[in-house]
Amino acid sequence: MNYLIKHSKKLLSLVLVLALVTSCKDYQDLDVEPVDTGDADFSSYVAVGNSLTAGFQNNALYESGQEYSFPNLLARQVNQSENFNQPLISDPGISSANGRIELTNLDPVKTETNSSMGSPVNPGEKPFTNLGVPGAVLVDYINPNNSGDLKGRATNENHPAYNPFYGLVMEQSELGKDAPNLHNQVAKQQPSFITFWLGNNDVLGFVTSGGEGQSITNPNNFSQLYQGSVQAMASTGANVVVYTIPDVTSIPFVFYLRTQLEQKEVIRLNEGAYELAIPTQDGTQYFDIHIQTNNGTRIMRQTDFPLLSAQSYFDQVQDGEVTPPIDSDGDGTPESAIPDQLVLDGPAGGPQGSSELEQAAGAIQQYNTTIENSAASAGFAVVDINQIFAETFNAFQSSGGENGYQTNGLNLRPVPGELFSFDGVHPTNRGSAVIANETIQTINETYGANIDQINVSKIPEGFPVASN
Repeated sequence: MNYLIKHSKKLLSLVLVLALVTSCKDYQDLDVEPVDTGDADFSSYVAVGNSLTAGFQNNALYESGQEYSFPNLLARQVNQSENFNQPLISDPGISSANGRIELTNLDPVKTETNSSMGSPVNPGEKPFTNLGVPGAVLVDYINPNNSGDLKGRATNENHPAYNPFYGLVMEQSELGKDAPNLHNQVAKQQPSFITFWLGNNDVLGFVTSGGEGQSITNPNNFSQLYQGSVQAMASTGANVVVYTIPDVTSIPFVFYLRTQLEQKEVIRLNEGAYELAIPTQDGTQYFDIHIQTNNGTRIMRQTDFPLLSAQSYFDQVQDGEVTPPIDSDGDGTPESAIPDQLVLDGPAGGPQGSSELEQAAGAIQQYNTTIENSAASAGFAVVDINQIFAETFNAFQSSGGENGYQTNGLNLRPVPGELFSFDGVHPTNRGSAVIANETIQTINETYGANIDQINVSKIPEGFPVASN
């Protein structure tokens, strides 16, 4: 799969930096001693979450990326790295699908997937203090009466939703119970500080599949589960920081391909409808683009987003390998349409709230209200990642794709290869450092701490490069 990035020459310098900076020794200066953590007690820090907590990036979980997970960076900043351990996976890691995305070409930028598999490096160190499980959903934290079927998903390889990451992260003694859960893994470590970031996957599977995959967790069920999770964490007596869920349109998996196609003049917006450029003997002609939706085929509008997974589809259209999604003869019936799973469709005259985009955005809004209210009632601190990513996305859009998150002399745009890794969902090393710094800022404000922030410019980009 090709991921075309605007400033490809810039990536050359980034990859050269990668050759010079390849181990955690290169950022020893992140450790600061002594550290004033105020009223926050980091003597037993446990991180709970999904792939964003685990350090998953470029579509895989691998050691050289895990070193820069935001909890690991936070542990280093409060000088607790010796007490914080992660379930490390040797490079090129373990992928949720196909393999790790690696660079193969710089100009133009191209990538390919490496289907080779890594293996666990330190399984004997369980219980791990980084309990980030790629694919975890909110119900997994307390899993009342095994309502989330965590036991089946974690242990039965024939289960349709089997997830091998549970077995890598959690102890087998816990997974062997009738109703295993993540909270038991937290509580047994008697945590003094917890970071908790679950809920993304309760909507993300729906989004990344164009509404055709995992369903959205009902917001009422989410509220009950989140409140139960907050009560369980509060019972430990630990200081707790929780995180909001980013809006779907602020991640490049959703918005970036459309932006790139517009910049390359493959598509254009004309009076609210998108058109596809078709080269002909008489010059370039433009035809309305048609997409498949659950309500039938229609013209693509400004509120519709072809997903990053549609990159190869558009490549095939341009190479003449796939029939263009247009009505070339004007008879009102398109010869083809972009498949539903490759597009997150927005409002188009149907009942309010019925489109895929509206369903996802509406759920996230309700999730975040639950997160903020539950945290406030328990006295937990909140890192508003939704607001942070939204501001970064707005800066990107208003500047014509030039600006992003500004820090330490860096301009990290919300695109693959800068703030986000090539999978368009997970942050890069530097993106994780941004999240760690936002967490540190919240801790300083909430607990009267004076923890130094990370100099993000000293964090290596960490792009994996294909061996060939």
